[in-house]
Amino acid sequence: MTDSLTRRDFLKLGGAGLLGLFLAELDLRPSSAAPAAQGRVAYSKITSYDAPSRAGKKVAEYKRDALLDISANVTGGAAGDYNRRWHRIGAAEYVYSGGVQPVQTILNEAVTSLPKSGVVGEVTVPYAESWWGINRRPFRGARLYYATAHWIAGVTVDDADGRLWYKAYDHLYNAYYYVQPEFVRILPPEELAPLSPEVPEKDKHIEVQLEPQMLLAFEGDRLAFACRVSTGKGEFGTPEGWFTTFHKRPTAHMVGGDNASMYDLSGVPWDTYLTENGIAMHGTFWHNDFGTPRSHGCINLSPANAKRVYRWTRPPVPPGERFLYQPGQGTGVQITQSASS
Repeated sequence: MTDSLTRRDFLKLGGAGLLGLFLAELDLRPSSAAPAAQGRVAYSKITSYDAPSRAGKKVAEYKRDALLDISANVTGGAAGDYNRRWHRIGAAEYVYSGGVQPVQTILNEAVTSLPKSGVVGEVTVPYAESWWGINRRPFRGARLYYATAHWIAGVTVDDADGRLWYKAYDHLYNAYYYVQPEFVRILPPEELAPLSPEVPEKDKHIEVQLEPQMLLAFEGDRLAFACRVSTGKGEFGTPEGWFTTFHKRPTAHMVGGDNASMYDLSGVPWDTYLTENGIAMHGTFWHNDFGTPRSHGCINLSPANAKRVYRWTRPPVPPGERFLYQPGQGTGVQITQSASS
């Protein structure tokens, strides 16, 4: 649908009251989309019901990081809900999709020869444990979640048992942590290559619309792609205005918040920054509830959509570089309340 839309077409959708249909298209029609094999509980806990609605009878509770076998995606909730996707688990339980991260379990062969500059690795299992040190008196690091990205700086061997470990760099602590190679896929350079490089830089721009919680990427007047987002909530609202994608990194360790909402997030993937104080478009693994404000100011996207934005925007980050910082450069991003703002 987006392949033939122009910005004017999108404005007409909103004016004709058809935006909801467009959003449903972006959601791949929840009742027909192919379900992920598994989901990981991303919230502290979620409740299952005997129907795809919070009005149903409660069946069970599942705590953070529990793995659920998803048998189908269904349309549930109530008319007017911003997200009506529910998952059926087993034969007769339903959970709201916003608190469930779709995951897979894919094991990888260790890559034993890596560039000295380092490479990007993605976690391909629901979660993997990391460790600060491996040989003498190691202690547990952060839990690394599916689709998070990590800067793999090398491969090392445990003196005790000869096992291989990836050595990953944490830019926030300027330290290294270790993760088992079978849980991490090393990304080839072509997977980091720019998207639509033939389009002149002046013809690319992004609009983030706060009211419908939408991101739209344009090549000239043509809508190249669109997706739902979650922007800043309450006092942490996402700022409006014009920005550029001047600072990018494939992975970030983010910490912040206040006493009521502290966060410490390792491996936040595909970070495209808009401001010097850290407002960015980036991937999200701690919720799957796009379409409503949820963040501390950043623009939350699914990991796949964040990766697409990262690769599509200028300037590109060369393979082997942990970040790129070019003030005044980059693709233009306009953040407004709505398409008509």
